[in-house]
Amino acid sequence: MRRFLYRIPEEDLWELLLDKKTPVEVVAREGDLITFATYEPLEGLEPIKEEEVTEDWKSWKESFGPVEVGDLVVLPPWKKVILIKPGMAFGTGLHPSTRICLRALQDTVREGDSVLDVGTGSGILAVASKVLGARRVLAIDVSEEAVRECRENVRLNRVEVECRRGKPEEIDGTFDLVVANLDISVFQEELKHIVRVSKGRLILSGLYGKEDLRRIEDMLKDQGLLVCRIYEEENWFCVGVGDVRS
Repeated sequence: MRRFLYRIPEEDLWELLLDKKTPVEVVAREGDLITFATYEPLEGLEPIKEEEVTEDWKSWKESFGPVEVGDLVVLPPWKKVILIKPGMAFGTGLHPSTRICLRALQDTVREGDSVLDVGTGSGILAVASKVLGARRVLAIDVSEEAVRECRENVRLNRVEVECRRGKPEEIDGTFDLVVANLDISVFQEELKHIVRVSKGRLILSGLYGKEDLRRIEDMLKDQGLLVCRIYEEENWFCVGVGDVRS
């Protein structure tokens, strides 16, 4: 059996998996470049290497991707699936700020956490928090349309998430983790309220460019908080505050 090795930017690999639905084996990561292998050649891509292999696919479990057959999508049971119905609310998983926020959630959510999703949009981050093991998830948005879509996606995923219209300043109590994918101008108004309802762990996304990153760092310092981890994709940034695991 032959194995074909390719090297492309990480964001291109994401698009490849969505487009071709081809299972791949991730071999190495070098900066923003991913080296991966397939067991059949990929049309339109030139492999950097071809080699003979045995059928001992040691890393197959980690690298198994979605396979589409007509209207059916085949996934291995160890993958966590989130279903999102496209609508008017922001958050289908295609935007870089949403993707890096999902990465941060995987690093941060602990089994049994209480999570507040501020500006939930479609509810994708709230649903992801529940899928990742959160005990209680509250999703809020100022848009009634977003709240309706959040509730629909919660039903679609058969998880328990409370979706309601509201702002952080209207929330009583505190949460183990607060996640917010918002514009920097909204953070300017709402960050102090977001910090108030947090027990110390925050994920803040929706930051475009180094200037937004600097501004959120300064705002957090004014609240007595420091960024402990930074995620980046296509010049969009997401920051983790508090005990964010690496």
